[in-house]
Amino acid sequence: MTEMEIMQHAKDYLDKLAKGVDPLTGREVPENDIINNVRISRCLFYVSDVLRQVIENGGVIGAPPKKGELSPYALPYEERSRYTFDEWPLGASQIAQRLNERVDLSTMQKLKTTSITRFLLQSGLLFEEEGPSGKKNKRPTEAGWKLGISTQQRTGLNGDYIAVVYDRQAQQFILDNLDAIIAINAAPLHENQGKPWEPEEDAYLRQAVQTGVDVKEMSAELKRTRAAIRARLEKLGLTEQ
Repeated sequence: MTEMEIMQHAKDYLDKLAKGVDPLTGREVPENDIINNVRISRCLFYVSDVLRQVIENGGVIGAPPKKGELSPYALPYEERSRYTFDEWPLGASQIAQRLNERVDLSTMQKLKTTSITRFLLQSGLLFEEEGPSGKKNKRPTEAGWKLGISTQQRTGLNGDYIAVVYDRQAQQFILDNLDAIIAINAAPLHENQGKPWEPEEDAYLRQAVQTGVDVKEMSAELKRTRAAIRARLEKLGLTEQ
């Protein structure tokens, strides 16, 4: 049974209960049964109507996206069960790619790799350490290692680097907490836009300029638009590298 069929089945049960009918036997319940209380009945009808809207929207909660807009990333539980594990540990970008392959990206926003790593940072499974160049690198905490998050030495176009990878257990943890990751994915990219600048942010910008961090990365780190970053750099008398 698909998720949509389960929703429709649940709605049918609610409709019968709201009408004072036992959904299992099809018989009317006694007049003094709590189900026949008018407030309970109204509540059941309300929830049934919410389910109707979700079903009509194809399983998406809320209004469908406007024409030309991409709907937020969402993955039904039925599709999550079809996620393919690998014999070898995968990087976060590979995990995100496999999850994105299960949706239509022509109509839906993709799940960003940073949403996965931000969740793991918030969960205390990753931490950030500053490298020789001043760039922040993500590494597994002790709890992360125990969960199945580790590091591997890899070679890329720019030479050797250390990659954070996730074994089957760690991938399963990500799947089990996908709703929390999706909530992060749906959060505004520039959530600090318009907020007063904090001294810590100015200190970060000074250090970032000194170490050659580009504006795109500054924007992602501070959750402000690139235009706002450039304006702040100019006000601080800092020259973009």
